[in-house]
Amino acid sequence: MEIRMRTISNIAAGLALGIVLASFILNTLGITHIDMTDALKTGGFVKAVFLPVDASVWINNIFSKQGSSGITIRDDDNK
Repeated sequence: MEIRMRTISNIAAGLALGIVLASFILNTLGITHIDMTDALKTGGFVKAVFLPVDASVWINNIFSKQGSSGITIRDDDNK
């Protein structure tokens, strides 16, 4: 089974959202008193760790030809 970094990045985004929502729900129910700015910073950090993966996917999608799976290097014959 192959796990791609894009999948891991999406899981990290879900984890970041889960941290923020869990903090909000726990605060609303009065179970804990987590500062929401701390929860947002933690969630943002979890997602920010995977921003290079997202940027790589975006660059790959922008600069690759359709049907190819990577960045295409152009030369003089390839117009």
